[in-house]
Amino acid sequence: MDCRYITSALKPEQLPDFAQPEVAFIGRSNAGKSSLINALLGRRTLARKGRTPGQTQMINFFSVNDKMVVADLPGFGFSAIDKHVAEKWQPLVEAYVRRTNIREFMFLIDCRRELTDVDDELMFLLGRQLPLYVLLTKTDKISRQALQTRVQKLTKELDAKGIAVRKIVGVSSMKQTGLEEVRADLFAWMETEESQSI
Repeated sequence: MDCRYITSALKPEQLPDFAQPEVAFIGRSNAGKSSLINALLGRRTLARKGRTPGQTQMINFFSVNDKMVVADLPGFGFSAIDKHVAEKWQPLVEAYVRRTNIREFMFLIDCRRELTDVDDELMFLLGRQLPLYVLLTKTDKISRQALQTRVQKLTKELDAKGIAVRKIVGVSSMKQTGLEEVRADLFAWMETEESQSI
């Protein structure tokens, strides 16, 4: 897989325009987003992991086989981050999620955590544009039975809240579980986009 860093944006006016469709990864600051992106794309340090959750303050863009762009959005909801810094992220993220070439929102949730009001608001907003592809991360921390129960509970919870969901998949960057399924979905989606453009 040919993956490379393209650019970053700190302000809405810095957002680049791409001909390729985009997949956006978004989630709370401690959900393991950078680790998952690296694991999915087979790179150890493509998406940089901060020692402190929430250090990513920009949207970072990566090319995948020159056919798709992966966007790593700033994590949200971590109390150690200065409030004034976090407030600067909001216009950037709001401007980004309205882009018409986004084909998938990959929403990450730590499988051990319950949804917060911030999760609900963001998921509802994104789900109005596209059904969410929900990734339950860090599944190596719980049993298979506990994961199954969590998926069932979350499915009912999101349905009751009217949040559109395409799929829920449990993943672990450490154990590599669930990654093949996610990769298969992404590449199937890329191939579909490519055939439609011919």
